[in-house]
Amino acid sequence: MKLPEPLFKVINPIMTGLLKSPIHGLWSSSLMLITFTGRNSKKVFTTPVRYIETQGTVRCFTSSENLWWRNLRGGADVVLRIKGKDLPYHAKAIDDNPEEVEKWLVHYLGLFPQDAAYHDIRLTPDKSLVPQDLARARDHAIVVEATPAH
Repeated sequence: MKLPEPLFKVINPIMTGLLKSPIHGLWSSSLMLITFTGRNSKKVFTTPVRYIETQGTVRCFTSSENLWWRNLRGGADVVLRIKGKDLPYHAKAIDDNPEEVEKWLVHYLGLFPQDAAYHDIRLTPDKSLVPQDLARARDHAIVVEATPAH
């Protein structure tokens, strides 16, 4: 089920508070906070997102319609709060490689099929992704890829 977009204006601050609280463990196995600085505004933003981690690289997903990821084009230093710890990372938005986006989107939705609706991808009765929807979604999905800062 896809929640209405305006509801996130209420949910995101609540989730941010919960992920910063001592009871974060109820959510932080799949949700993290990403904190970044706006390229033009220089304001600091924090947003909760679902994430996956593979071999030290953390990935999260958003839609090209959302604006926050644009601050990560070309790479940017961020802080990820994962499992109650704030750690420095270097993140980049992948928006120009549909094959790479599709590869990680398929992996991600294999773990979290309930999020397919947020990418306008329908599921078949056996919970597999509708191929035509996936082909369309890969052109609108953004993968944010973060590696530990050195």
